[in-house]
Amino acid sequence: MFDVPLDEATDIFYSSETASMIEDGIADLHCRSDRYLAGEVWREYQESKKETDED
Repeated sequence: MFDVPLDEATDIFYSSETASMIEDGIADLHCRSDRYLAGEVWREYQESKKETDED
């Protein structure tokens, strides 16, 4: 979907706020599709990467 190596994708996921919210059961994210969640994690990652690049 995003052409990222598995180890990098795993790091991105487990360091995301989305993963924390899923673990905490917030907003029924565990009921969302894999594609939706991947998109949310990727969006979050891109935003954090953009902020880092601007600093």
